[in-house]
Amino acid sequence: MKLFYTLIFILFSIASADAYAGDPISMMNSWVEGQLASNQSSLSVYLFLMVGGLLASLLPCVYPLYPITASIIQGRSNGEVDRALHPVIYYAGLALVYFLFGLVAAATGGAFNEVLRLPITNILLALLFLVLALATAGFIHLSWFAGNTIGDKTPGLSGTLLMGMGAGLLASSCVGPFVVSILVGLASQTQGFSLGATLIAACKMLAFGLGLGIPFLLIGLFGVRLPKSGSWMAYVQWVLGAFILYFAFTYLEKGLSGYGFKPENIQLVFFGALILMFSIFLFEREKLPNSQRMERALCVLFSVVGSVILAQGVFTSTTVAATPVTLNAAGTIPTETKGELTWYLNREDAVKAAREQGKPIFVDFFAYWCANCKAFEHLAETDPALIDGLKQAVLLKIYDTDPEFKEFQNDSRYPELKVGLPFFIISDAEDHLIYKTSDYTRTQDMLLFLGG
Repeated sequence: MKLFYTLIFILFSIASADAYAGDPISMMNSWVEGQLASNQSSLSVYLFLMVGGLLASLLPCVYPLYPITASIIQGRSNGEVDRALHPVIYYAGLALVYFLFGLVAAATGGAFNEVLRLPITNILLALLFLVLALATAGFIHLSWFAGNTIGDKTPGLSGTLLMGMGAGLLASSCVGPFVVSILVGLASQTQGFSLGATLIAACKMLAFGLGLGIPFLLIGLFGVRLPKSGSWMAYVQWVLGAFILYFAFTYLEKGLSGYGFKPENIQLVFFGALILMFSIFLFEREKLPNSQRMERALCVLFSVVGSVILAQGVFTSTTVAATPVTLNAAGTIPTETKGELTWYLNREDAVKAAREQGKPIFVDFFAYWCANCKAFEHLAETDPALIDGLKQAVLLKIYDTDPEFKEFQNDSRYPELKVGLPFFIISDAEDHLIYKTSDYTRTQDMLLFLGG
């Protein structure tokens, strides 16, 4: 019952945070994009990125990590030296995650992001986050996290570093727009592999991470005085576990969306899997330790998931999310109608229509796993001003599974597509770029360039 109430609480909190964080995310995302467009590597750029990270740390969706940080550091510190050392190590671990982000982005030129787009990758990440959520809530024991439990007095600096890196990963899900903006800037500046350029790119991400981690460091060094260890710490673990479980759901949603699952079906799969796992857990003999009971339940769940993946590979051909295509009266031009708007699904057809009608072309790059792509799709069906503005252009939708997506991705004008989605461009019929953005909320800018 505790798990049920905790899940309800954390899902409501995350949804509320997203609702209130939309405007600051949009504003700071634009700020980061503009600064990185200068293509500079001066000290002022690094200071700017640190300030950007500090501002990002003030977003409401980062708040739940602050008391968790205080609890972790209080539980792991033992003595005056540890009280100063553990916060610094935790801070270094958090910043290290962003250094690694920059290192991977610059060294791979977007190849790593291509792997992260695969549906199977997101499903595996969902399973990983599920295990981490259960470990955090105390259901299972992971030996490589020994000494990391909140309130544990074992002074392991390596464990503190790992916990800091975990906080950095969780925070990255909240401050994703800023991270994407920085990675876009790095991708546009990095042409081929160069050790110097790669290290510079990684240091830029490190600067952002150092700024983001400042509140965590201050909390650890000077901050919040919490009650002595006791039963309240178990509730902190439950909340953090449910928080991580939410991210497991987001990755599962991305993965199953890539296979064409509808949102309501994805929710049924997620909660059905939880019910199956906890049913097995409760069915196991109570004489066994809880960790062993949950490990057995996980084994059954993983067996079911593995069987489904195996069946998918053996009994069906490679599947992609189905693109809803209709044909015009002549039966030759593929289009898609959403609400009041009709989208071309072929670049050549859209260019021809734009030349005939004397209109600009609005291109929406779409993927089923992309939550913000779906958010813009909803806006395009419900926002009257946006609908009227889009009617002034020829609309083209490019799915991430279309061959044309690769052509745009290889165009040096659009490094954003090597980082992720959503992405939107406005061009004329002669392929001259007028406007581009990765921020689906900047509808006023879109309307401005569409002449609306």
